[in-house]
Amino acid sequence: MSRTNYSAYMAIKNKILEIFRTETFDRNKLPSEAALANRLGISLVTLRESLMMLALEGYITKRHGSGNYVHPSTLDYENRSYYFTEYLKKEGYRASIKLLSQEWRGANEEEATSLKIKVGDELLVNTLVYLADDHPAVYTVGRLPAQLLIRRDVEDMEFSHIHVLIRDYMGRDVAHALNEYIPMTVPEDLREIFQVKPNTPLDSSHQVFYDITDLPVAYNTHFFNPDYYRLRTLQNWDLGR
Repeated sequence: MSRTNYSAYMAIKNKILEIFRTETFDRNKLPSEAALANRLGISLVTLRESLMMLALEGYITKRHGSGNYVHPSTLDYENRSYYFTEYLKKEGYRASIKLLSQEWRGANEEEATSLKIKVGDELLVNTLVYLADDHPAVYTVGRLPAQLLIRRDVEDMEFSHIHVLIRDYMGRDVAHALNEYIPMTVPEDLREIFQVKPNTPLDSSHQVFYDITDLPVAYNTHFFNPDYYRLRTLQNWDLGR
């Protein structure tokens, strides 16, 4: 799908989602595809492509001979929050980001394996916290391979949107991220930062971002303060059929 077609799809998708959010349907069954296409002013083929993508994302279920069914439960923004600050704002907090440190150092074995570089290759390591009303909610260690950076003015980095940071400082487009979630008890160095009791359980994650050529471009480790950030995911059951 070209960038132009993708942009057009996103515009149609947002219009359909707005209908889902503002209207109710008997048994959550959508109007006929012909009626929806006419309402949106698009072709039936374009509508069907959009509905198929919405089905893959779990917003609707398509049943041959029965129709399309919308799932209001999937419209909860919490299920689809890409950025920690968005989640915190939705929860009613004043969200902000505080940079704790930046340093250049060599990659250890874990970092080298995750980023497909050599042990000892130079990394830019950023340590920051996402704040909820000035309370630490997410502690993050981010690593960027120095060999991929096209800019070195790291003090001006904007951390709100990782894809923008990677675009501006590496000249690359992010395609996806792989996340591995690991339950643990709070590490000693985070106990004081999060202000929680010893042995408090929390979730952590290892996250690798890939560009459109499938090259790893960033490796992050996140630790989630259970008082402010809880992980929630959506499983689309149709994908397993």
